[in-house]
Amino acid sequence: MVIRKFLLVTWLLCVGAGRQCPSSAEFNLFCKLLREANYVMHGPVYVYDEDKDKETLKVMQVLHNATTKNMKEFQKTLWDMKDIFQEHSLPTRPENWEKTHNEIGQLIMEGEKEVDKNRNLAKQVNEKIEAAKLLLAQGIYGDHVMELPKNDGNYMKVLENTSSIFNDENSASKSCGNTQEKAGKTLINDLFCVCVGDADDAQGPCHPNIWPPKSWGYTGSTGNWTQIKYGPDYPTLIPSFNESLHIMEQVCWENMTENNVKSENITALLEQYVSLIGKGNGGVKQNKNIFGHSTRSKNRGQVKECDGQQGNWHHNGPEKKNDKTCVDYTHNLQGKKYDIPWHNKFREAAEKMKEAKTIKVRILKKRAALLLLKTKVWAAYNREKDDETSNLDDVNLSNLLDGTQLPSFSPLLSYLSIFL
Repeated sequence: MVIRKFLLVTWLLCVGAGRQCPSSAEFNLFCKLLREANYVMHGPVYVYDEDKDKETLKVMQVLHNATTKNMKEFQKTLWDMKDIFQEHSLPTRPENWEKTHNEIGQLIMEGEKEVDKNRNLAKQVNEKIEAAKLLLAQGIYGDHVMELPKNDGNYMKVLENTSSIFNDENSASKSCGNTQEKAGKTLINDLFCVCVGDADDAQGPCHPNIWPPKSWGYTGSTGNWTQIKYGPDYPTLIPSFNESLHIMEQVCWENMTENNVKSENITALLEQYVSLIGKGNGGVKQNKNIFGHSTRSKNRGQVKECDGQQGNWHHNGPEKKNDKTCVDYTHNLQGKKYDIPWHNKFREAAEKMKEAKTIKVRILKKRAALLLLKTKVWAAYNREKDDETSNLDDVNLSNLLDGTQLPSFSPLLSYLSIFL
């Protein structure tokens, strides 16, 4: 996989703590959204089965040729569709051929137009899908992504551009809505705001194995806030952002595998996301726009700011010193709605996929219309045949293909005589 799959993590319990990590629900949603985004980004393009529609046109063309007075076209018909004529006898009276031939010709022209329209619609479907893929990639990694990475080398280049991924690659305080700068630049930016931060000696709020890079500082190793420490006890500093993100992906994957959770659509997940804003600072009368700590068991009122620094709760446990590890969407609030850049990208992508689905339905309807045209062609062909009084029971396909075996005085001779 170019962009590794992010999969759902279910309701997480902090190991050994006997209760939920304070931001486990938020981590849940990040993983769900990343999974759904990757389903789209790595999903197939739409393949229009044009050959199937052309096969329908071919049958129509054969019946058209069967009513022609052109010997070459007639011979082409015999060879192309001999199986059909073993079950459906050829017409032998020429009185109504021209009318039927023209009628079928008009129906074929209509059918060809339907195929052309479907070809163009299929192109539109893939344009919508490709646009959705790019929007999701930009929502996750930043606007510097101009095309979906096609290989691991391109993917690594995307991750190397951390200045486009984070509001400030060197400061959680400047990235997580604590200043006048809006949060929500990318999904990854907000994921690290909620689950990593930059706090000394703090517990990781999202998962017991994901720690801020300055935790356990007395061990002599600390890192930037775009890194994590990983492990249940005496966690190890992960040396780079790329590797840190990969480990967080793996945590999502492992929990998904264990819990086998069903997929949800992106729009519904974004609604759940917005519904959690403000849930973690319920004890604060103002500033109700913080995302994080919705499952905090106590001291909810301590969640007042999101600068990523060391918090105020100094007791051991899943809430230790991490109440400032969160994201504040106060500056993203416009009226009663949140203007979160990566949410906007995801919503637009979801709309593109919805539009693509609508166009696919139009293709199916046009395919049904093409089949109806074929039915009309058969009706025209059989109507001309039903007017005949001649009995062709003694004429079989081998006779038609081998002129030396034509039955004497067969009505077929009258049919073939028009070509002489």
